[in-house]
Amino acid sequence: MLNTKMFAAALLAATAMSSAAFALDQPANQSAVDHDFTKLSTEGLKAFQDVRLARIAIFDGQTKQAKAYVDEAKTAIAKAKTDDTAFTKAESDLKTPPAMAKPGDGKVTPSATPVAWIPVDGSLTLDEDYTATPEKTAGVTAANEKLKKGQSKDAMEALKLAQINAVFVTELAPMESTITGIDNAAQLVDSGQYYQGNQALKGVEDGIRFDAIDMTSSPKDTPKSMKAPASTASTAAPSGK
Repeated sequence: MLNTKMFAAALLAATAMSSAAFALDQPANQSAVDHDFTKLSTEGLKAFQDVRLARIAIFDGQTKQAKAYVDEAKTAIAKAKTDDTAFTKAESDLKTPPAMAKPGDGKVTPSATPVAWIPVDGSLTLDEDYTATPEKTAGVTAANEKLKKGQSKDAMEALKLAQINAVFVTELAPMESTITGIDNAAQLVDSGQYYQGNQALKGVEDGIRFDAIDMTSSPKDTPKSMKAPASTASTAAPSGK
């Protein structure tokens, strides 16, 4: 996962990224989004960091430490539920960049039922054909300064004014299944069923989804090909554990 402090760095480094490109469709009947997509849950991110650490501790046989991390994950995800960052959206409406699609995603039809999502992380990238000019460099600089101050909407406006196309990719955790999964893992770990607890934690990590928003195109514009973030979900534990 990319920490939100990396947004500014992501802007500056976007032209050096080498991940596969993806195309995005802009909704025809609304502006870029209907919620503040750059507002992320600090507690949600912490919960997933604790999940990762718990899995590593189980793998290393540090069962007491694993229990402590799972308990911390429970506390953090409970706080994330009420930190005003969650929003409701159907999984079928999420726009997942191909570079972030998980194996088997195309075989299962995403649910059209709206559910609550906790935005736990995100990344910002620039158009793959970005060419630096004095005007665009000034726009990137201005956007960086706005992001450092937490003024995400103003940062997006700075990019638009400089005619810089950008995409924001949010890492989302389904609220209810994440809470249930962590609670289940805690019960298993408490009862000494560490293998099963690890599998429950893996299920929590596997529940992460991605949603990409073309922030700078207007509804009538044809979205350009955008590069995926250089790094995603780096806290996920190896699948074989």
